[in-house]
Amino acid sequence: MKKVWLLCGIVLLALGVSACGTESKTVDIGQLADELLAQVDFEDELTELGEDMIPALYGVEGASEQRVYMSSGATAEEIAVFLFPTEEAAQAGQEALEQRLESRRADFANYMPDEASRLENAVLERSGCCVALCVAAGDEARQIIEKYLG
Repeated sequence: MKKVWLLCGIVLLALGVSACGTESKTVDIGQLADELLAQVDFEDELTELGEDMIPALYGVEGASEQRVYMSSGATAEEIAVFLFPTEEAAQAGQEALEQRLESRRADFANYMPDEASRLENAVLERSGCCVALCVAAGDEARQIIEKYLG
């Protein structure tokens, strides 16, 4: 009888740990970021940020996986993809990215108006535990992100 209860406990624990995977499809954030980097027509060269820089620049904490690419500063272009352990953490991550976009819009409004319009058309989507942001011209980023997060 103890083995049955132990087995039930293990099953419940496994279900609890994988809760995000059962409510939404699993997203390979590395693959999503790589496809955005390869398929979207960026004007500037994007460079991957080290994990130690991401919280300071994006205000996003608690991600279990993350891939972030930024432009040299000549454009507002960027890619940021995060996987969080819970949907609540993903919601907080999305809110932090919304704040970043607002701040960047204000920064570029007078400095580089063309980039401000690019920021207005940024793609920011969340599905389950995954959050993706892409700032680029055109519609390719939206199509790729919707394919993964749909």
